[in-house]
Amino acid sequence: VTDVLNDLFSGYDRRVRPHYEDGHPVVVTVGFTLLSIDTINVIDMDFSMDMFLRQEWYDQRLDHKTNETVFLSNHVMDKIWLPDSYFVNAKDAKFHTVTTDNKMIMLSPGGRVQYNARVSVRLYCDMELRDFPMDTQYCPVVFESYGYSDRHITFVWELGMNTIPERLKILPQYNLKEVALSTTYNVYVVGNWSGVKATFAFERTYSYFIYHVYAPSAIIVVISWIGFVLPRDKPPARITLGVTSVLTIVTVLNMLSNTVAKVNYVKRIDEYLIGCFLFVFCSLIEYSFVLLLAYRMKKYQRHSGKKDKKLLETKVRMLIV
Repeated sequence: VTDVLNDLFSGYDRRVRPHYEDGHPVVVTVGFTLLSIDTINVIDMDFSMDMFLRQEWYDQRLDHKTNETVFLSNHVMDKIWLPDSYFVNAKDAKFHTVTTDNKMIMLSPGGRVQYNARVSVRLYCDMELRDFPMDTQYCPVVFESYGYSDRHITFVWELGMNTIPERLKILPQYNLKEVALSTTYNVYVVGNWSGVKATFAFERTYSYFIYHVYAPSAIIVVISWIGFVLPRDKPPARITLGVTSVLTIVTVLNMLSNTVAKVNYVKRIDEYLIGCFLFVFCSLIEYSFVLLLAYRMKKYQRHSGKKDKKLLETKVRMLIV
């Protein structure tokens, strides 16, 4: 094997891509296997995952003329040509290096090169939150070359790739419904770039919000209606109940705003909470009207009583005279 590798790397120029002389692009087949989906961050609009990333291409210069597949460690990475692929929408990414660099090269007969690496990546996802928390988010993973246009590298997906293990389809707050695979062609100033795209469909499970937002808010609204049956001559009890209900709804609104991104449109859950707030606030306003009408009624009764008393005194004087 040592002699075979010495012969392969003798005179091999890693600076030149395969098929450069004949003008054909290198077809890089891309595949991945998910190990974990760590976080789906609604505030920062990104998601993180850990995966085995696979890339495969043909380099005739690495045809070792045997019927065996040669497995090589990461120590030969700096001796052969590798695609300069990257994640277009990545915020952060890293290779795993414990206990050594988690990378592997396989050289198969005919110059077939298989490159495998373990990657953790945090990617941007443009989330649409109008239906929050009953929404479905479509988060892409876009993969292409950094320095080679489609005249030099073309990316395609593996055939029959099983990307979603069953254990990853149900997440703490989401259900992973599907992964749609497609190819992309992006136009830049210097040319056209080939790439591949995997779109993850995350359907949010809203049971958490039913227990912690919807149901408590509805109960607070019902509690605020208890003030309707309290005697109107008990202002402390009714005012305390109304103000407490208003402040509780405001607290729920503030708590929710700290858990999602600040967007310039109204979400479904915002509409519900604003409705609850209006119900509670109107119950407080209703009691204010009741107090106002009661005050005017007492004033009218006092004024009418004075008139009746004066009229009675006048009639008595007339009878005496």
